[in-house]
Amino acid sequence: MLSLFLITYLSPFAALVAQAQKELLSPHKFYHLCQQFYQKSGHQRLYFCTPSPELLDLKNGIGTNQLRKFLDYLANYVIYSAQDDIQEYFYLKRVKLRIGQETKPALLVKKNLSIYPSRLSIHALKIELEIAGSGMIGRVARIKINNGKDLAFKAFFDPDFVWQHGPWAEIPIGIFLKYCRVTKDMPEFLFAGQAWAVWEWIYPSTNPDSRQGGITYEELAIKEGLTRLNPLNFSNYNPHNIRLDPGGIQKDYLGRRFHDLFWSILFYLRKARREGLRSLTPYLSPKMMRYMLLRLLALITPGVNNN
Repeated sequence: MLSLFLITYLSPFAALVAQAQKELLSPHKFYHLCQQFYQKSGHQRLYFCTPSPELLDLKNGIGTNQLRKFLDYLANYVIYSAQDDIQEYFYLKRVKLRIGQETKPALLVKKNLSIYPSRLSIHALKIELEIAGSGMIGRVARIKINNGKDLAFKAFFDPDFVWQHGPWAEIPIGIFLKYCRVTKDMPEFLFAGQAWAVWEWIYPSTNPDSRQGGITYEELAIKEGLTRLNPLNFSNYNPHNIRLDPGGIQKDYLGRRFHDLFWSILFYLRKARREGLRSLTPYLSPKMMRYMLLRLLALITPGVNNN
């Protein structure tokens, strides 16, 4: 199991990931450990887990490094996209460029060649992108690589801000749940960079009873002393009650909710400062106000558990 997560040239980093497998690290601790690592190693980009072989196209020179670098670019493309309903096609191929007297490899990326067919659209790795929606901390897209399985691609608006949601929470959560074989009612974490994460795409028809092996998150939570899943946020579940988003899962400890409240307020203040007060208007809709009222009641009512 451990070999699935190792990055071959970074043995100290492998130790960090092994630690995240065996204990659920808080976003702050995980972020701090990652900072320590790249300050000591000099590596400015960290990648977590390795894409499975069927997502690569070695024939056209698209290996793990090339795919990761393209997804770095794609995260920015998704974050700064002006629309939520776009559908795009990208074609990747590794080529050699002659610069002066030297020949260097480069990644050639073309877009929407399905509309204007060319030789490249046949001899390249194809990635289909469809924006699925936006949330508080990022935007989710559905991607399909070489007509394979649909994948959930999460690009984070403010990836370096440490909060109980976002990459510094979702990545250690994903590593921990995968290692503990939580597969019944949660999506599978696949691989990630510092500004994006790739998860299994959960269809509305997906039923926990159809999944073989593994345990439920509830079983793990009782054993490890983790927070209960929030039953109030209906948009985070499919019709069969499979959780779509693992954000907010953490160790349950005394004072946790006050700690979360402080960081939540800081998150929204920083968002308003960065994007303006208008950026908070989606959270003032009747639906969201009803949710916040219900959550407030849940926080002060001992009989209701949520995270």
